[in-house]
Amino acid sequence: MMLVIGLPLICGIATLMTHATMAERHHMHHDTYSVSKVVSRTLVLVMVFMGVLGGVTGWLCVLGVYPAEPYVPLSFFAAFQLTVVLVYVLLSRCQVMAYKDRMFVRTGFWNQYEVVYADIDSMRRVTSLFSPSFHDLRIHTKQGKSVRVLGLLDIEQILMRIDRFDALVS
Repeated sequence: MMLVIGLPLICGIATLMTHATMAERHHMHHDTYSVSKVVSRTLVLVMVFMGVLGGVTGWLCVLGVYPAEPYVPLSFFAAFQLTVVLVYVLLSRCQVMAYKDRMFVRTGFWNQYEVVYADIDSMRRVTSLFSPSFHDLRIHTKQGKSVRVLGLLDIEQILMRIDRFDALVS
């Protein structure tokens, strides 16, 4: 029960404390692009709603309204919460830092890739992992590396910063 209620609370506090108010920040020598705070808040709201629903369902099982044991619905809602927390953490780590001649793409926990603009062989929009109507950017370098920039980031601004439209494949 504490897991179902505690995870949204922890993620909500983390969202309020850690995320910048803007997904795109311009600095003197580089630009930083991250996932919008709206996406993080939406995931937290989904977790809060499902946490409340799980708590109420477990409580109704304890009262005998539903014939199931309380751990049955609570285990489902706990698994849902853990899945959303994993998505929340992965998305909060995604970031692109674009400099004058290169960019650093951070995806997931440990993956950080350096892409030198002059070494870009091709760039193409690919179907997103999140929605078939949403597009990510796949960058292929001359060294054979391939980097995927999530469409949740501002792909158009990143393309403007790269300024290699000759490598963009339609």
